[in-house]
Amino acid sequence: MERQIQDGLLRGLAGIFPGTELLRRFGDHIQTRVEDAERAAIGGDEEAYFAALLALESLLLCDVLSDQEAQELLDSDGMPAVAAVSQRLFATFESRLEDAFVADIGRTRSPARYLYDCDSVTRNYLARYRGLAAAEVALAGITGDDHVAFVGAGSLPITAFEYARTTGCRVDGIEILEQRAADALRIADCLGLGSQVSMLRADGQEIDFSKYSVILVGVLAEPKAGIFARIAGGADPKTRILCRTTSGLRQLIYRATAPASLLPYQAQAINRARGFQTLSTLHLGLVSLTPEGLG
Repeated sequence: MERQIQDGLLRGLAGIFPGTELLRRFGDHIQTRVEDAERAAIGGDEEAYFAALLALESLLLCDVLSDQEAQELLDSDGMPAVAAVSQRLFATFESRLEDAFVADIGRTRSPARYLYDCDSVTRNYLARYRGLAAAEVALAGITGDDHVAFVGAGSLPITAFEYARTTGCRVDGIEILEQRAADALRIADCLGLGSQVSMLRADGQEIDFSKYSVILVGVLAEPKAGIFARIAGGADPKTRILCRTTSGLRQLIYRATAPASLLPYQAQAINRARGFQTLSTLHLGLVSLTPEGLG
């Protein structure tokens, strides 16, 4: 309810204030929320930290500003530094949230019920990723015949589980941290997906991508340039390649993927985040060497 009220107030602002004043007020609101979250994080106040990030998230997902207005705000004085702090706070929070979910799953007798039927913050968090995975399945045309690589899978790769569960495909999650890879594999087994979902403890720059028909590069997987160079050097030209990114004010949650880091690929289509979704997904293709393709 609090988030709905704040969203309503923000939409009201959009109808009252001219563009420049609206952007200034948005910037002030964002900076205040980031400062609140950072102060709570430093002070170890978990409840205040969580509340401040939720309030900040509702600002960033309200979709009141156009992409042009959002970029103007992001480029304004002082905002790049605020964005860097915001991205760090969200990354830390999501990592801790995933770790908490993994620990809870280890204690429950029914992991599937915990992930899909539990009426808690878990349900809302996972619903976001289930929606994202469904959009990506449609974007890349993933079927049961596919073998998917997910670079940057993490300890709770809901995307990998959803790809496997809804299409019957095989997924190899690629995670550089050994404990996270082990946790993800254990959960896959608990969900009865062990025959479809595997985990490789590896650097995305060292993987042999030649056997995959679909490759997904996560938003936090780095370095993007090195990963895509490796993909280009080994993947079949017909391989469907997806890369997660952000746009608009959502760039304060996750850093956007720079087009230059995707080379020799470029975006051919996009599933753009709207509403409660935070991540957009690019469907990539090789850059054409013809003048038309380069222009």
